[in-house]
Amino acid sequence: MLNSCYGMIMDTTDIAIVQALREDSRLSMRKLAMLVHMSAPAVAERVRRLEEEGVITGYTIRVDEQKIAPRMLAYVNVHMKTNHHQSFLQLIEGREEVRECHRIAGGNVCYLLKLEVIDQGTLNEFLDILLPYANYSLNVVIASTIKP
Repeated sequence: MLNSCYGMIMDTTDIAIVQALREDSRLSMRKLAMLVHMSAPAVAERVRRLEEEGVITGYTIRVDEQKIAPRMLAYVNVHMKTNHHQSFLQLIEGREEVRECHRIAGGNVCYLLKLEVIDQGTLNEFLDILLPYANYSLNVVIASTIKP
């Protein structure tokens, strides 16, 4: 037994199962069993136990959203006009185009926003709404070489 996870003792086989599923969550129990040198029923039981214990919390896929609905990605450096940030934060909280908001330090930038919009017009509308609260500088992504 190697690793204690919230009361559950995980051995090297459990860790190998989790690692294999991290790399490919679509592995069949037969293929997973081959990777960890166990029978498929034994591996299925371990996976079930890992799920019940909350070690495995779900399975997911990664989708290239650009192939489904092309979007523009932009980063906005926000330079607040006042020290009263609450109204700005309330504004962006409900905006669907705001994917991330980070309060940052350094220079005169207060926040870094990551935006995803359908077109230039939508980007301009958001920037117009932002102006009463802050000035900004904008970077539009033209290509991504590394995707999450």
